Amino acid sequence: MTLRQFVLGVSAIAGITLSTLPVITGDRDIAIQPHHLDHAALMLLGAIAGLAIYTPRGDRESAPWLWVAVLCPLLAMLLMSPSLYAVVDRSPWLHVFDHLAFLALAMLTAYAGQRYVRGVGVATALLLEFMAIVAAFGYGVAPPATNLRPPAVSAQQTAPSGDVAHGKTIFAQNCAACHGASGQGGMGPPLKNEAARKNLAETEAWIKKPAPPMPALYPNPLSAKDVADVAAFVQSLK
Repeated sequence: MTLRQFVLGVSAIAGITLSTLPVITGDRDIAIQPHHLDHAALMLLGAIAGLAIYTPRGDRESAPWLWVAVLCPLLAMLLMSPSLYAVVDRSPWLHVFDHLAFLALAMLTAYAGQRYVRGVGVATALLLEFMAIVAAFGYGVAPPATNLRPPAVSAQQTAPSGDVAHGKTIFAQNCAACHGASGQGGMGPPLKNEAARKNLAETEAWIKKPAPPMPALYPNPLSAKDVADVAAFVQSLK
C-alpha cells in the first residue's frame, strides 16, 4: 500500500464515520457554531481525499475542471445555510446525506482544481476550509455569550420576565413564517429548547441584533417591550 492510498483510506473512513454521527448518536439539537465546525472537519477530510485521489498525468489546462473547482465551494456554502437545518434535522439519515454531500463537494473541489492546473487544488481546498471556519463564527451564529450575560445572574434574573402570551402573538405575526408556529423550524432553525442554548438576555440580544440570514426587526416593527416578550415566549418553548 502506497502512502497516497493510506491517506485516502484514512481520510475516507474518518469522513464517512463523522458523517454518520447523527444516526449513531441520535442527536438532532446541535448548536449552529459546533455544527459549522463539524462541517469544516468534514470538508478538510474530503479535501485531503481529493488531493490523494489525484495522480500527476501530464494534464493540460482544462476549463471544465475549473468550473467544478469554483462551483463546488459555492454549493457547499449554500448547504451550510442555517435555514436548511430544520429540514435536515427531521431525519438522521437526511442529516447523514447532508454531511456526505459536504465530504463529496470538498473532494471534488480539491481534485478538480488539481485537474485544472496542478497546485490549484491545494489553493481551492484551503479556500474552502477557510470559508467553512469563518462561517462557524459569523454565519447565523449568535454573539459570544460572554458579551451578553450580565456580571451576576441569579436564578430570579434568568427566569423569563416578559409577557409570554403577548410574545406568542408577536412571534406568530413576525417569526412563525420562518421558525414555525410552535418553534419547530422551517426556513429558519428550530427554537424549541432554546433556553438550553441561550439565557433570556442572550435571546433578547439575538433578536435585537441577529446575524444574517435572519432579518433585523428591532426597533421597527418590534419595540423593546415586544422583543422582551418574544424572548420570554421563545424561552418557554419545549
